[in-house]
Amino acid sequence: MKIEIVKTGINGEGIGYYNNKPVFVPHVLSGEIADVEIVEQNKGYSIGKAKKIIQSSSKRVQPKCKVQKSCGACPLMIADYEKQCEMKTEILKQSLIKYAHVDPKLIQPILKSEKIFGYRNQCKLPFGMEDRELVTGMYIPNSNYFNGIEHCIIHEEGIERVRKQLLAILNQFKFKAYDFHQKKGLRSLVIRAMQDNYQITLVGGEHEIPQACIEAIMQIEGVVSLWQSVLTQKKSVDIFGNKMILLAGSKTLDFKFKGFEMQLSPRSFFQLNTKQAEKLYDVIASMVPANTNLLVEAYSGIGGISLTLHDKAKEIIGIESIKDAVVNANMIAEKNKLDHVKFVCDDAAYKLEYYAKKRQIDVLVVDPPRSGLDEMMLSTILKSKIKNIIYVSCNPATLGKNLAVLSERYQVKKIQPVDMFPQTQHVESVCLLVRK
Repeated sequence: MKIEIVKTGINGEGIGYYNNKPVFVPHVLSGEIADVEIVEQNKGYSIGKAKKIIQSSSKRVQPKCKVQKSCGACPLMIADYEKQCEMKTEILKQSLIKYAHVDPKLIQPILKSEKIFGYRNQCKLPFGMEDRELVTGMYIPNSNYFNGIEHCIIHEEGIERVRKQLLAILNQFKFKAYDFHQKKGLRSLVIRAMQDNYQITLVGGEHEIPQACIEAIMQIEGVVSLWQSVLTQKKSVDIFGNKMILLAGSKTLDFKFKGFEMQLSPRSFFQLNTKQAEKLYDVIASMVPANTNLLVEAYSGIGGISLTLHDKAKEIIGIESIKDAVVNANMIAEKNKLDHVKFVCDDAAYKLEYYAKKRQIDVLVVDPPRSGLDEMMLSTILKSKIKNIIYVSCNPATLGKNLAVLSERYQVKKIQPVDMFPQTQHVESVCLLVRK
């Protein structure tokens, strides 16, 4: 059937209507008309497949990646960058209007990324076997089909160089992809890049990696840290296992960020686009009111946000559940002689409730995972007397749902989208809320 695509879905797909029911169609843009085959019917919507683009958008471009369609990680690569930013703003507006009835005029123009390729400072890819060789790749969306990736153009160039050299070494030592029955082999590869230095983590079964292999990996130019993570649990939300083994080099990946000497352990969180992270943190800083006494950051990671806000409050407390990240953050604060900035290891909602009962919190900064703020955190905030909230979100849908709950006590004043992930449907946004 012929369907006109009128808007963009949360996953970057096009949305059209047939018999007043929405049809979600991947790989098409708003403004296009496509010949669509319905492949799945549900009660309130259908999923379609574009057989042919009848009327193409002037913003459509040829993807630079040859596996863009089968990989599924970069659905917006079919549009020029201007159109991508329009689509992300549209996704954000739709979510905030749908879930929280937010005035779209509060959404500021998106802050664009200087680099739209080669920006990602971390590689997280599963291992697989192709032609009896160990490779890294992606699983095709909604399937168990593994697709080896020869080259990823959104990774920093150095990451791709290290990844290819590493695979050559692992194949030389006859490594295989993970076998769930034997609980042996390699499961995932994580490479982090900061200022031409690289930290590698091999995730898989509990087996010894030969010393000669370790030495060969450490000879790769720029590699300063090599870890092994043991993960034998079949289903896990975390890419890492509980057992972490330092095989060679430094425990942390050290780098400079906004004047600070930062340190990253493998499990510690940091933004994936370093240049855009600087803009993001500047936006957060601009939203902190003058004369702030106590600022609390929940989900603080290695403390990047709290540390860059050091001159914005008399006292800053970061709360993070990952112990390694808290150790990193306190070391950085101590090294930079920031006695008024400290980090504690605890559940964010539980510890925030404790501080909110004891102290007057002027500003709460939250940067939760894609799932957003859980019920306990939302309840804690609503019961508190926190004056201002700066909500950093990577998921417009969960942001909208959370704002709908918080609107009982807080008013949205400003929303600033930041494009951290060009070519993908993801958009980061910073939202300022003030207590009513």
